[in-house]
Amino acid sequence: MNAPDTPLPPPAIRSRAVDPEQQAALEAVGATPLQARILAGRGVAPETVAAAGGIEGWSAPGLEQLDDPATLPDVDAAADRIIAALEAGETIALETDHDVDGVTAHAVLQAALVDLFGHPAERVQSWIGHRLEEGYGLSDPLADRILAADRRPDLIITADNGSSDEPRIARLAAAGIETIVTDHHALPAEGSPASALACVSPARVDSAYPDSAIAGVMVAWLLMARVRSRLAERGHPGGQARLAGLLDWVALGTVADCVDLGGSLNNRAVVTAGLRLINGHHRPCWAAIQAAAGRDGAVDAGDLAFLFGPRLNARGRLDHAGAGVRLLRARAAAELEELAGLVEAENEARKGIERELLATALAEARRQYAAGRRTLVVHLPDGHAGVHGIVASRLVEATGRPAICLSPHARDAGMVAGSARSVPGLHLRDALQAVAEAEPGLFHAFGGHAAAAGLTLAEEGIGPLREAFEAHAGPELPAEVGPVVATDGALPAADCSLETVAELAALAPFGNGFPAPVFEGRFEVARAEPTRDGRHLRLWLAGEGADELPGIFFGALADGGQGWLPAPGDALRVAFALEANEWRGRRNAQAVVRAMESVGLNRGVAGPS
Repeated sequence: MNAPDTPLPPPAIRSRAVDPEQQAALEAVGATPLQARILAGRGVAPETVAAAGGIEGWSAPGLEQLDDPATLPDVDAAADRIIAALEAGETIALETDHDVDGVTAHAVLQAALVDLFGHPAERVQSWIGHRLEEGYGLSDPLADRILAADRRPDLIITADNGSSDEPRIARLAAAGIETIVTDHHALPAEGSPASALACVSPARVDSAYPDSAIAGVMVAWLLMARVRSRLAERGHPGGQARLAGLLDWVALGTVADCVDLGGSLNNRAVVTAGLRLINGHHRPCWAAIQAAAGRDGAVDAGDLAFLFGPRLNARGRLDHAGAGVRLLRARAAAELEELAGLVEAENEARKGIERELLATALAEARRQYAAGRRTLVVHLPDGHAGVHGIVASRLVEATGRPAICLSPHARDAGMVAGSARSVPGLHLRDALQAVAEAEPGLFHAFGGHAAAAGLTLAEEGIGPLREAFEAHAGPELPAEVGPVVATDGALPAADCSLETVAELAALAPFGNGFPAPVFEGRFEVARAEPTRDGRHLRLWLAGEGADELPGIFFGALADGGQGWLPAPGDALRVAFALEANEWRGRRNAQAVVRAMESVGLNRGVAGPS
């Protein structure tokens, strides 16, 4: 078999390990046996649940449980400088990343300064780098634009970037422009940018803030909370501002940036509060995005991750992210319809580019898999910098290996830009730091955190990068690497009910670090058929002592899918999420299949290749 034709391994279905004593202790603080199993399998400590006041207090903590923003490093110096700018009527520039975390942070800062603290809108500038033309962060081209502006700002506040931008911050300082960095990414080896007036980041080694898992938008919101507190001390009207009304944006940025929803009560609190605002129709942007996507109904964390997040991300990936900020802040119906339609069209374009590039990337991944590689470095000469992060994520899902996806740099001939995505147990930025130390001069720039990173290098460095990444990241991986669908153990067919769906929903929100429950079971196929487009598989599963359970396996029959068309009577081991499905006024439990294995086929039907 040729290497390009080598099939990637199907995902292994494996149950999470659960400590029986921990499970019993979780039941003792109020969890049902099923809830306790799920919590224990994700490492949630009984003491944490008890300290939060029980299951409800842990799953949906109130804002009173947020950690004190005053413990963030440099936060008071930053807050006092912002207040001085407000009092002096200075021009403040907001410089943020072009992803959802950055876009929502931009909206938070703009709304706080203008709407809540009363700074004139014309004295708050927006600067977001064009991903394809100017690159990531406070780049040289973006600094050039700021310095060339007719009205230069007096103060710049960054969000979701800036930690690695000392050279540009120094240029701005030399021109008399001060910079406050707010960020959550890992800092470079040399530490905080020396030329910044302040660097507000929970990732700093000297940070007393106890939660380093918060998103960039949350750091920006906490800084504004500290500004409000300092204004209140001075008797300023802005000291009475209700910053909680901005938490819908904070919730979206938090979920879309894939920060931890398991170990961070801060993240759970703001996502819970934000979803409450969204579902209370607090702001018209949410309904506009849903309408453009042909969707409606209540919003949960999954919708933030897979409906709203990708659409706002698509704009920043393919064009200028400023339209995303305008959409979040829009009030007029015509503007909402126009901007929501724009991000919807960009998302459709993004999906088309992604499909083409993913096919090429998977072919290269098969070659490297066949060669025994434990890591993947894939170069797409015809790639698109706006989607290589998504492609890298898909490669990780398909292979269970950390992946770097590279494509030509949009501005610099001979250079490539890339996105990297990791697997549990491998700190990606640390791995790239080890590569940088082993191969001095290899990277033009790199940065990120444990799960994701970005990098640029010369095209001739791709080969050395591939070898160095394998050498330094490969040994950090488990002995056996491959795609895995982790389950929470067996769920009897008789328990696949709407009552169980409600029992599981009490643990929401789900997301990175606290994934939605997935179960496994053995079923006999009553009926199976492809969907109309031939990409997905509908199933009706018969289990002992229960009615047939309807199921859907998305993407199972598409190129690269891991499903096949079983025959009635075939026995399957199925990994599935249990969800409620509503159709034509009827509501029932449904299995959303994540993986399936043949237990014994009565007819000659091919299993997954």
